[in-house]
Amino acid sequence: MKRLSLAIILLSTLMGTAFQCGTDPMPEGCTVPAVVRDLTGLDGCGFVFELNDGTRLIPVWDIGWCGTPPLPKEVTEDPLYNFDYVDGKMVMIGYEERNDFATVCMAGKTVKITCVKEAVFTPTN
Repeated sequence: MKRLSLAIILLSTLMGTAFQCGTDPMPEGCTVPAVVRDLTGLDGCGFVFELNDGTRLIPVWDIGWCGTPPLPKEVTEDPLYNFDYVDGKMVMIGYEERNDFATVCMAGKTVKITCVKEAVFTPTN
């Protein structure tokens, strides 16, 4: 029983550091590992998030704005507002599928990103 407890503590410690992101705590809901992929070479596509199983997520926003100040609060508080898109960047994300949106890019599912945080992990593929 003592060995089992020690094994559980060790495993918990290892899992806690596997997705460590510096000193900032992981935002609640950022539980899905993904890699940023640059699909700007495909018609109508930009950057997407690719999951470990190869599924690609196309981020969409549920508000429209022209991009000139003053920006609405919903824009400046969006998790992707200041996100630095870099091909190959590893992140942890949270998302909601949005079947009510259409995009020209047909390389994945449309989603609203609810949180994003840089991560350190090893992709499976």
